[in-house]
Amino acid sequence: MPKPATKTCSRCKLKKSQRSFPKRAWSADGRGSTCNRCKSGKPPLELVGPKFLRPIKKAKYYLITAAQNSTDVHGDFFETLEVAAKHLGAELVVIPLRYRNPTSIWTDKQRGAEKWDAELLPYLYDGRKKLNPNLVLVADVKVQPTATSPLSGFEGMTGAESCIIGHTKMQLKAVAVPSGRFPKILSTTGVCTRRNYTDSRAGAVGAFHHFLGAVLVEIDGKTFHLRQINANRRDGSFIDLDKHYSVNGVKAAPPAQALILGDIHRRVMDPQVDKATFGENGIVSVLKPKRLIAHDINDGIAVNPHETENPFVAVAKDRGNCLDVRAELEQTAKFINDRKQDREVVVVDSNHNNFLARWVIATDWRKDPRNASFYLETAKAMVDSAKMTGHGPEYNDPFQYWMAQFCPGVRFLGPNDSYIVAGTECGLHGNRGPNGARGSLKNLSNLGSKVISGHSHTPGIEGGHYQVGTSSYRRLNYNLGPSSWLSTHAIIYANGKRALITIIDGAWRRRRK
Repeated sequence: MPKPATKTCSRCKLKKSQRSFPKRAWSADGRGSTCNRCKSGKPPLELVGPKFLRPIKKAKYYLITAAQNSTDVHGDFFETLEVAAKHLGAELVVIPLRYRNPTSIWTDKQRGAEKWDAELLPYLYDGRKKLNPNLVLVADVKVQPTATSPLSGFEGMTGAESCIIGHTKMQLKAVAVPSGRFPKILSTTGVCTRRNYTDSRAGAVGAFHHFLGAVLVEIDGKTFHLRQINANRRDGSFIDLDKHYSVNGVKAAPPAQALILGDIHRRVMDPQVDKATFGENGIVSVLKPKRLIAHDINDGIAVNPHETENPFVAVAKDRGNCLDVRAELEQTAKFINDRKQDREVVVVDSNHNNFLARWVIATDWRKDPRNASFYLETAKAMVDSAKMTGHGPEYNDPFQYWMAQFCPGVRFLGPNDSYIVAGTECGLHGNRGPNGARGSLKNLSNLGSKVISGHSHTPGIEGGHYQVGTSSYRRLNYNLGPSSWLSTHAIIYANGKRALITIIDGAWRRRRK
């Protein structure tokens, strides 16, 4: 019997290009063919695979989220996403996710389990798309919603380009790249559907990390800017930068609760980052944060304990007038005083700030005539304050001692001080982890509370832990080889939700014409 002209399954109506057909799977009457799935008696799947390969328009803004199959959409949030997309002129994309109990059998009882809410259909996409030369949307790879580390294994999948993966958990990872290359960022999306997991351990963990949200991508030529959209579970509203979005429309957002700055290192701060943060139309002027929280605000170049044994570094510092300890502290204080205005400023206890104490303890002042007078004055303050307490010996921290005089009104945290903003712990620098271990993105995510830290100069999101990058130059004399350093701050909005803001080539968002 000759093959019929049609290439569509006579049962599920999917085309041959969408299903695998057996060589001799033609029906007896010659009216059509039967695909492998229907021939085996399995239920036909609806709205799967290539049916989602709709064209994605070239746009300046993309709002990207994901949706779990057979799960209710959070109607208010999705409507708010549509409001935001219309306001921004953004392309709204929804990545379809599949999830089913791995111990169950795919039977007729689960017929149509791979279905999505009808209102999502115009936005569903499960292909791979370059959004610009440095960013790829990877919607063709399905990651289980219960995966604890959804970005694992994607570091090299898209080559040099950054990528976005659909997932219910919010995770962000910066990948080290060779010098001169565009930054590489991996990010998941969050979802627009409600919690829907099995009662297993994996299901419970997945439900705990369920992120009702999206990512907003701004395209600016070869550059892109990516931010997290974290929605209110009650009404689906959210804040992005200075705008509050809800089902009722768009309005100005209240001032942000806090801006957590990437490690400052004032002596080697990148002027482009300084301008993008504090300049005209910069982050501070647009978001109007009530608080500025700073990590490693003092670089400590004059007293860096890691460079004391290198005489050539000492010569370079001397020629650059970088060995005056008091002068460096005064310059750091001037930086704070010039930018704090009427805001609260909090300086987190950090390892570079602590270089001063290490210098006083380890240095023989008789061999450093340039700083001898300042050394002795500092040592006397430490001696006069030394005492025994129930916790052991204590004495003044020299950095806090001097900075309290140079910039009064600024709060300096100690190594065990907590500072909480809208339920987020902001008093951890990140160098110290649990029980004396070195801090890391992973171990500080296990503290059972939301955390924003610094220290590593590499931004990231893991569970409830957001990590900022650096405000210094991305290349310094001690970070040799491929680097994942980025100029990234964190914002805590008025509603308590958080996002990372990355400055690339001096821009923190798409340049306004």
